[in-house]
Amino acid sequence: MSKELPQPQQSEEVDLGQLFKLIGNMFDRLFKFIGSIFNGIFKIILLILIHFYKRILWYVAALIVGGVIGFLIDKNSLTEYGANMIIETNFSSTAQVYENISEFHQLAGIDQDTLELAKRLNIKPSDAYHLKGFYIDPIKDENFIIKNYSNFYSKLDSVSRLDMTYDKYKESLKASNFRTHNIGIASTDKTIYKKIEKAFTQEISDNTYLNELLESGVSILNKRDKVLEEQVKSIDSLVKVYLEIRKRESEKETSATNSSTNVYMSDAKSAGLLIDESKVLTQKLRYENERRSIDSTLAFQNRIINVVSSFPKTGYEISKWYSKKKFVLPLLLFSLVAIVFMIIGLGSYLEKK
Repeated sequence: MSKELPQPQQSEEVDLGQLFKLIGNMFDRLFKFIGSIFNGIFKIILLILIHFYKRILWYVAALIVGGVIGFLIDKNSLTEYGANMIIETNFSSTAQVYENISEFHQLAGIDQDTLELAKRLNIKPSDAYHLKGFYIDPIKDENFIIKNYSNFYSKLDSVSRLDMTYDKYKESLKASNFRTHNIGIASTDKTIYKKIEKAFTQEISDNTYLNELLESGVSILNKRDKVLEEQVKSIDSLVKVYLEIRKRESEKETSATNSSTNVYMSDAKSAGLLIDESKVLTQKLRYENERRSIDSTLAFQNRIINVVSSFPKTGYEISKWYSKKKFVLPLLLFSLVAIVFMIIGLGSYLEKK
C-alpha cells in the first residue's frame, strides 16, 4: 500500500508569495533609486551646459581679457631663477648653518634688506635686490639611514629593541642628523650665483666657537703629522746605517764574524741579535699609512663646511604654471563671471519664491 506525499499547507504558499513580492518590491525601489541618481546627475549637467551656452560670449571674453592682461604682466615682470649648492657639514655645524640660512631668507624674502645683503655677500645693493629667497634641506640618503639605524639598534637593550622600529627611527631623525644638505637660492638674476658663492659659503659657517674648534683640530693633526714625519726620517737613517754595516760585514772574512760591528735595538742586544729589518720596515709603513690618513682627514675637515657641488654659472627658471599671470588671470576672471551669474540667478529664484 503506497504512502501519500505530504502536501504543503495553504498558509505556507501564501507566506512564500508575500516574501517574493517583498523582495521584488525592494529590487524595484533600488533600481528606481539608482535611476533617480543618474537622472539627477543628468539634469545638473544639462543645467550647467545650458548656463554656459546662454552666456558663452561672457566667458570667452573673460578668458581672452584675462589672458591678454596676464601676458602683458608676465612680459613686464622679472623671471625667477634658482640654483642649488650641495654641502657637507663638519664639527656639528649643521644647526649653525640652518640658522644662518634662515637669517638670509628673512633678509631677502621678507625684509628685502638689500643693504645688509649686499654687505654680507660682498655685492652691490642693485645685485642684492634680485635675491628673493634662501632654502636648505637635508639629503636623506637611505643607505646612510640604514647604517646609522643598525649602529643605533645594536646599542639598545632587549626591551627598547621591541619598540624601536626602522620607520619610527627614520621619523625621529632631524636635519642635524645628516651631513649632506642641499641649499637653494631664488633670484631674478640668473648670473648672480657665482658672484655670491665665496662670501655666502663663509657667512653660513661663521661662528667663533666653530672657528676655534677648526683651528685646534687642524693644529693637532699638523703636529701629529710632523712627529710622524720625523719618525719616518729616523727609521730611514737607521736603515741606511744598518745597510752600510751589513755591506762592510759582507766584505770581511767568515772567520772574523765574531769581531764585526753589530747594531742592536733595546733588549735585542742582550740576546745577541741583529736588528730585524722587516720589523723596521713594517713600522715605517705603519707611520706612512697614518700620515696618509691624516692627509685624508685634513682634506675633508680643513674647513667648517665642504662644498660638494657649487652653484652653476647661471640659474634655471623655477616659475610654476600657477605663478604665471597669463594662466591665473583667465581662470580668475572666468570664476568671477560664474560667481556673478550665480548670484544673479539666486536672486531671481528667491524673487519667484
